[in-house]
Amino acid sequence: MIVICGPIASGKSTLARAVVRNLSARGVASAAIDLDHVYEMLEPGRGPKDDASTWSRARRIAARLVDALFGEGVEAAVAEGDFLDAGERTEFVSALGTRPQLRFVTLDAPVAVALARVAGDPSRGISRDPVFLARHYEDVGPLIRSGPESDLRLDTSTVSVDEAADAVVAWSLAATTQRA
Repeated sequence: MIVICGPIASGKSTLARAVVRNLSARGVASAAIDLDHVYEMLEPGRGPKDDASTWSRARRIAARLVDALFGEGVEAAVAEGDFLDAGERTEFVSALGTRPQLRFVTLDAPVAVALARVAGDPSRGISRDPVFLARHYEDVGPLIRSGPESDLRLDTSTVSVDEAADAVVAWSLAATTQRA
């Protein structure tokens, strides 16, 4: 089980899909879970995703979705979203009925790179606002810098998506092999 977290426009969704493709190419049945989509299932068409209780519910539901995927034969789940602080991680992990080996990946990118990414993405809402995005990066910066040392940390402005996916898969498989 791989959990990818990071600030807005750091590449979480893109990397999660690339990791699933990489694992699938290796014969590992895999699936990705986008926490934003789970939130939107709970609050369709609501605008800014700023309700803490809905995020909490979304994390718990995502965990149950992981359990369902494993129950249906998926061997590796990749969840991506807002899992930066200890409380957010605990909400997700405590709701898991299964106990997969968890590997957390924390992404980062300079705010200028994030601004360029959101500017080119017409599906973005409030995250396209430079003031909002800069404030978000200021808010999550301390969480990224002080996160657990056990996380794999990647600056997505310095590696390609495929390089990042290769690094995540190699790191995750190495941990699985060591555990076995």
